[in-house]
Amino acid sequence: MKIARVEGFRLYPMAIKEAWVSDEYVWPSHPPSFLIKVTAEDGTYGVGEASSQQWYLGETADQIAELIRLYGTALRGLDPSNFALAHHRMEAAYGGGMPGSRSARSGVDMALYDLAGKARGVPVHALLGGAYRTEFEMLTNLYHKTPESMAEACRDFVKRGFKGLKIKVGDVVLAKGWNRDNMLSELAKLDAAVEATPRDVYIDADANQGWESAAWTVTHLRRYGGRDNISIEQPLPYADLSGHIHVRRHGGVPVILDESVWSPKAMLEIARQGACDRIVLKLNRLGGFFEAQKTVAICESANIGVSVDTNPYTLVGDTACCHMAAVVRTAYPVDCEGHVSFLDWGPHAFVKGGITIKNGRARLPDRPGLGVDIDWAALEKHMTAGYKR
Repeated sequence: MKIARVEGFRLYPMAIKEAWVSDEYVWPSHPPSFLIKVTAEDGTYGVGEASSQQWYLGETADQIAELIRLYGTALRGLDPSNFALAHHRMEAAYGGGMPGSRSARSGVDMALYDLAGKARGVPVHALLGGAYRTEFEMLTNLYHKTPESMAEACRDFVKRGFKGLKIKVGDVVLAKGWNRDNMLSELAKLDAAVEATPRDVYIDADANQGWESAAWTVTHLRRYGGRDNISIEQPLPYADLSGHIHVRRHGGVPVILDESVWSPKAMLEIARQGACDRIVLKLNRLGGFFEAQKTVAICESANIGVSVDTNPYTLVGDTACCHMAAVVRTAYPVDCEGHVSFLDWGPHAFVKGGITIKNGRARLPDRPGLGVDIDWAALEKHMTAGYKR
């Protein structure tokens, strides 16, 4: 089997998530998104998804489209199951020596694994070594602006059966700058979430690099030292490993790194320095399953937990997240409902199959590849309508 072509289909999601609907500072109301199709010479194909954010991952729609074209040229004629050589060629074509610009590569990677899984009659998680589980507890992201609305949202998702809540506590300081009043407004939302959430539910307080000062971060976190279900996620800039080490040693709560985890080699340095207790693994930040699998191996060797998160994605990418989570030994709640809670994809449902979600749990389908397929006629209608709803 040889690759005949790689195609990208522009998608037009519109944000419905609080804080995303009006392009509030860094969160996009129309995140760049593409469905990717890798077709073999015999006509069989696999699908993947390239989804990004301009500030968060440093990519625009035009950039992703051009990278899909470059990768298609680089991969033509290659065995789609030769993941190592495929990544070697994609890295050489663009971005192999720097952080960022990996969303297009991750989408092509997803499609290669989907195609290989279909060809062999096995699910993607089997290509990754086998599944510890195919049903998952779930996590959601909460961006609410007031303590009252944050507490209400926490209670709502707990009632739905969710076992993880990511409480966004960096939006105000990112948009308005770090000062004591802005910081106290972030902490008020976290205080409300802690009060409203039972202790059997994880609270990941996500600052998205906005807290800046390791010393101030430690001072603020000490108030939560008695709560064993709370962790702090990426309070400091992605390159500040020494600051995160300080927070881990003195803050009294576990440290999670997300933006810092952009490659297996970056993960190796994090593990070597002891900079975190858990990571957030994003397929589009790392470049897909191939690089994510290396990252998981480093984490498990160093006793570092792994949570798997959406970008957000369609049902294609969210199903891919669950395949990745299936092969991770630590069973943290999975963030795989971006296609439901973050984005409106319009009236034309173009993804068939994929994970099913019920009572706060996600379940993978028992099908080859990712377990998804595309209604191409519905996709054409979606693309023709664009952002018109």
